[in-house]
Amino acid sequence: MIKVCIPNISKAQIGGGFTFLRNIKEGLKREVEFVDKMEDCHIYFIAGPTIVDPHEVRKARELGKQVVFRVDNVPRKSRNRRSTPHERMKEFADLSTVVIYQSEWAKEYCFPLCGDGEVIYNGVSDKLFHPNEDMRPKDKTIYLYAYHGKSELKQFWKAHYIFQMEFRKNPKAEFWFINDFGRDLPELRASNFDFWNGEKWKHLYKAENPTEMARIMKQCSYLIYPSILDASPNLVLEARASGMEVIGASDREFSGTKELLIGLDISLERMCEEYLSLFKLIVQ
Repeated sequence: MIKVCIPNISKAQIGGGFTFLRNIKEGLKREVEFVDKMEDCHIYFIAGPTIVDPHEVRKARELGKQVVFRVDNVPRKSRNRRSTPHERMKEFADLSTVVIYQSEWAKEYCFPLCGDGEVIYNGVSDKLFHPNEDMRPKDKTIYLYAYHGKSELKQFWKAHYIFQMEFRKNPKAEFWFINDFGRDLPELRASNFDFWNGEKWKHLYKAENPTEMARIMKQCSYLIYPSILDASPNLVLEARASGMEVIGASDREFSGTKELLIGLDISLERMCEEYLSLFKLIVQ
């Protein structure tokens, strides 16, 4: 059985990286043994450039391990001041047996740092996010925006505008949104979140686990997702698996979101089959 070590997996708690790690461990548990020690593995799998120490990656190569580097984006150095994400990405790619990109957009965007590689799109399990478990109300249409951080690249205010225009066409529409507004939250609450035309809205607190997020999604009909510089957002896959329509997605040159909306098998089974085939190939 192929043995895979994913370093610092316990540091991830919520978000796209956490979702991927949870999904791949669940999907490959019968075919792959996930081990904690680098010395015991065949494949040293880097899930993200900022959670691994470069010394560990160099050691893995010295031990003859096959290094797989998963790339979705270029971390912003301004938000990772204690590390050197750009330099790390280039070094990790140079040390890797193979680089895996999460979308064609990610490959084009990150190519100057990481070079050529394979594209494997994320997948999502339908055990939690299942369209047959429909909780959507009959008397209203709910639009959802969800982001658990503070990045301006997720474009909350564009989603805010998109809903305003949808509400004019459908006065029974309602906007549910999850967003960390930080110190601006009290002022925004006092200002009705800057809605002014009778729009119906609900500010939700952060979903603490996938089950809670799935419960929210099953009540919503649309996900508004205008984020830019996203490679393969799991939220979009989860929305599709839940039977939601994704609207407001940025054009192809700004993100990989639209690649997930047309003709893609979003299943966890497809993703795991592609990873397993690659793992088998590089350990031969």
